[in-house]
Amino acid sequence: MPSPDTNRPFPAAEPVEARVRDYFERLYRPGAAQFHGIVHVSANPASGVIAFSGPMMRAGGGFPVTRIGLLAPDGAVTLLGSDAANDSQPQWSPDGARLAFLSDRNHGAGNFQLMIASAAAPDDATAPAPVADEAIESFVWGADSRHILLQSADAGADAAGSAATARIGDRASERPSWMPTVETGSHDGLWRHAHILDVESGTLARIGADGQNVWEADWCGPDAIVAIISASPTEGGWYQTEIAIAPAAGGAFARFAAREVELAGVTASPDGKTIAVIEGRFHRTVQLGSLVLYDRATGAAREPAIDAQVSALTWRDANHLFFAGFAAPGSVAGTLDIASDTTTIEWRASGTAGRKVPYAVPEGHDAVLVPGHAFDRYPYLARSTPAGEQMLLDLTPPDLAPIQARMKPAEAVRWQGRDGLDILGYLAMPKGVERPPLVAFIHGGPSHLFRDSWSFDNPLAALLVSSGYAVLFPNPRGSSGRGLNFASRVIDDMAGEDAHDILAGIDHVIANHPVDGSRLFVTGGSYGGFMTTWLVGQTPRFQAACAIAPLTDMRSQYFTAHHPEFLALYSGGDPYDVGGTFDQRSPLAHANKVTTPTLLIAGEMDKTTPPAQAVQFHHALVIGNVPTELILYPEEGHAAARYEAQIDQGTRVLRWFAQWEGRNGSR
Repeated sequence: MPSPDTNRPFPAAEPVEARVRDYFERLYRPGAAQFHGIVHVSANPASGVIAFSGPMMRAGGGFPVTRIGLLAPDGAVTLLGSDAANDSQPQWSPDGARLAFLSDRNHGAGNFQLMIASAAAPDDATAPAPVADEAIESFVWGADSRHILLQSADAGADAAGSAATARIGDRASERPSWMPTVETGSHDGLWRHAHILDVESGTLARIGADGQNVWEADWCGPDAIVAIISASPTEGGWYQTEIAIAPAAGGAFARFAAREVELAGVTASPDGKTIAVIEGRFHRTVQLGSLVLYDRATGAAREPAIDAQVSALTWRDANHLFFAGFAAPGSVAGTLDIASDTTTIEWRASGTAGRKVPYAVPEGHDAVLVPGHAFDRYPYLARSTPAGEQMLLDLTPPDLAPIQARMKPAEAVRWQGRDGLDILGYLAMPKGVERPPLVAFIHGGPSHLFRDSWSFDNPLAALLVSSGYAVLFPNPRGSSGRGLNFASRVIDDMAGEDAHDILAGIDHVIANHPVDGSRLFVTGGSYGGFMTTWLVGQTPRFQAACAIAPLTDMRSQYFTAHHPEFLALYSGGDPYDVGGTFDQRSPLAHANKVTTPTLLIAGEMDKTTPPAQAVQFHHALVIGNVPTELILYPEEGHAAARYEAQIDQGTRVLRWFAQWEGRNGSR
């Protein structure tokens, strides 16, 4: 039984919408050149000027645009380019003479190409000849400051599984409205490549061979390239990768090491003798795992004891490897001396740095540049040295104080699963609210994690807390940040003990914190959406639920998503095994038990959890006479990114929870 307001437009004076609009206006300040995060940081070794990039909202709304800022030693900030295009990933050359970055200027949104400017005139950038029919995803300067290693993707290839958008670029073409799209099963137009650019001559040399898909690449000394490759270019192929090395002069990659787990962050020491990589259970844009070092000459691998899971790696020099990562329940950054196997932690915080996973970059001999934040701390940029931390740039909007005043700092909480396993999470409480209702907010993945971060990397989180809800952010078994054993516990057991970990966390909070356990809600996106739809089919205890970009039926997900290998790996199931895991652990198979009013939200461009996943669960609830609404955003991928869509989504979530808060007389 859909609610009577399903298709009713919101009146301009709707109190909830006005409150949500005010929240997002204060958060993003559209048109005010307000950065609302820092994604990349690079310090010029000669001048000390720091280049950084991050998202901001245009005056007219729409999708965020990524801009580059230059932070001078005196604190002055200069913006490069304009908000008519996206500029990202700024990197100074090792000699400090040039600034390179990626931009989609004049190429169409998402079709990034390399731009290079002199340090003396950084806003006067020129583009080497574009790589035909490819978009540049990442690049690395050579130590000689004369060559750049490019990692590219065929324009129109699928974006990462957890990316908000569906594609990394687009092949611009005019086509009649009647013309069909055609799929053949071919991998044409999906491959990723490596090239070396000679900056002076502009010549481009291809590295690798046909049939080798290059996901990441780095210099391995001056004469070789190390990469993470696969034989398949699909998103599912990312789960079947290996480390390989190719001569910088050109030629095919040769296998160096193959592992049974996921690989990311590959980087070689400047002398090419040591290769470092992140290994574990994680997704392509959420790399967080164990640090493993390989001796290039022998192939021997070792895992140094650094007491952290790592997510970012950079060499300070041939013997010192910088890392940023997670040491539960906070974030750390430090340097490993690979000769002595000694580690120096150079930054530690209960909060975090970077987007999605911890990120920081080294500066000089022992300094760290930290794009930090916490639930009660809007993003900022700081320099951490042995003498202490120096604030370089505070991004806090001038009118954010009323929102921050309604939220307490997040608190790390621990409880035990049914088998006694130690589980970690965070609890965010509103200020001035006695016994607030409790929302369980479940992260994606499952190999992802919550950190004590600004709005927990999702603007809905701070919106809920500032609106008077207590919110639990659990990291159940299967989450990243606690080692390979912990992350692997969800494999072959999706919606098993991890679901009980979440329910146990809810019970722990209700028993030990001043929340109203009779007013209980659940939400989450991606795997969190899957878990939301699973839980409402297992228990009637929630007043209402909101599932965003959910997986609801494993069999149809397997045959329609762009990474079926992921589902097979994590579920341990087989789509042809009737009555097996794909049936037993699909929320749709339990939809006839649901009594909880459930809001379902999806993006029509989503290829990771296609919108049909939300549609079929919604239709099952309609047939079962359960209150439900289905919201499909036509321009969105795996998460709402457009300004207007974020406002609309936030309004609908708050209205949905408020509508059902008194269900069963609990209020």
